Amino acid sequence: MVLSVKRPGRENGFRNRRQALPIGVKTVYCADRWATAGKRGPFLMEKNMDEKMDDRSGHGSGVTGKSGLPHMTMIVILGMAGFVSAADNWVISALLPAVAADFGTGIVTAAGMLTAYLVPYGIMQPVYGYLADRWGKARILKGVLSGLTAATAGCVLAPALVWLMICRFVAGFFAAGIIAVSLAMIGDETEPEKRPQSVGLFMGMVFLGQGVSAGFGGFFAGWLDWRMTFVCLIAIALVTLWLYRRLPEGRVAPSQNAFLSETIRIVLSEKGRIIFPMAFAAGFLMLGAYSYLGACLHEVAGAPYSLVGLVVMGFGLASFATGSRLGWLSRRFAPRVLLASGGLLGVSAVVLLALFPSVATGMVAALMLGAGYIFMQSTLATQAFSVADESKGLPSALVGLGLFGGGGAGTAAGGWCLGLGGYTLLWIASAGLLSLFVLVSLSSPVRRLGG
Repeated sequence: MVLSVKRPGRENGFRNRRQALPIGVKTVYCADRWATAGKRGPFLMEKNMDEKMDDRSGHGSGVTGKSGLPHMTMIVILGMAGFVSAADNWVISALLPAVAADFGTGIVTAAGMLTAYLVPYGIMQPVYGYLADRWGKARILKGVLSGLTAATAGCVLAPALVWLMICRFVAGFFAAGIIAVSLAMIGDETEPEKRPQSVGLFMGMVFLGQGVSAGFGGFFAGWLDWRMTFVCLIAIALVTLWLYRRLPEGRVAPSQNAFLSETIRIVLSEKGRIIFPMAFAAGFLMLGAYSYLGACLHEVAGAPYSLVGLVVMGFGLASFATGSRLGWLSRRFAPRVLLASGGLLGVSAVVLLALFPSVATGMVAALMLGAGYIFMQSTLATQAFSVADESKGLPSALVGLGLFGGGGAGTAAGGWCLGLGGYTLLWIASAGLLSLFVLVSLSSPVRRLGG
């Protein structure tokens, strides 16, 4: 509503001024004193309604995003797909015993499902990032989530282990694009000052899916049927596909370079030489340590699998909680400080496990690892948006490749440490390497990331 209080004889002038105002601007006229004349006169107050809404909400231009879609709505939609992707990835570890028993085979043979999924998952991430920059983020996201949903349905119907492995391969092939391309869309649709919080919240939802899948996967495998886990994921994926209709197409900025040339250019850029090795190190150390948390609690502390699942869920819960507050932290601390803080949390977690392995300390360690990982991952993913101004998809995918590839390498290295000296050697080695990560985070080269 427009409120006008006008002095007699001045209507025509004010009417003309009102008509000249741009659409979307409210005008309020009131009586006030002229600061210089000392007499009563009209005072024009104009307020753009979009700015007014932003001022009240405290979110600035990040409320609706560049496309007009409410920003939080976009993050939740993308986060739902990330939740499904992470849960689909990690739940199979909890289902291995039940799957092996169902098909009458051993754990080692059934574990081939992990390799069948992870190989295409790692290889395809940069490919989807490159294609998203050329063809549009929303188009790629709809395609990969549809493919993942179909492959997961195949897992439910698989009559033999070989068919299940084939379906897991196809699932990994499509799931590879979800997190990387979602991050690229966040980079396109979010103002720079809002990106850390948006990335943190999105990744928090992703690792919430990882943590929840461990608990619920064990429940379904033990009390119902392992296939019901995939049925639940299909239901969430179908709802997300329906919501995907609201996503903006995202900026299309096709590179003039071929895929390999563009990848090399981005990796060897000034920021790329810092961000991508740091991403590999973060995945190697944090995800590598997290991979053995549950086994340590079961074998050293004697915790039952059901309790181990609940403890491991703490990683995802801490990731989600930390991600929701990362925007506030990023406005107060430089990227190098956040990276170092994540490393310090990791050091504290593994030292705690080395000295006092128990269910209670395991829960604290899970929370520390989850919070520390989000400090590292979200900071690096946010910085990747500025590696190449014209490209968001490929840099985001390369960060994901570094993190998850590093996680796989860290898991393998952890197994080697276990064979040499058990969990004590594993945690001590992790503490030493994480301390080195902290020092590197505070070094001069990392200062180039800002702050």
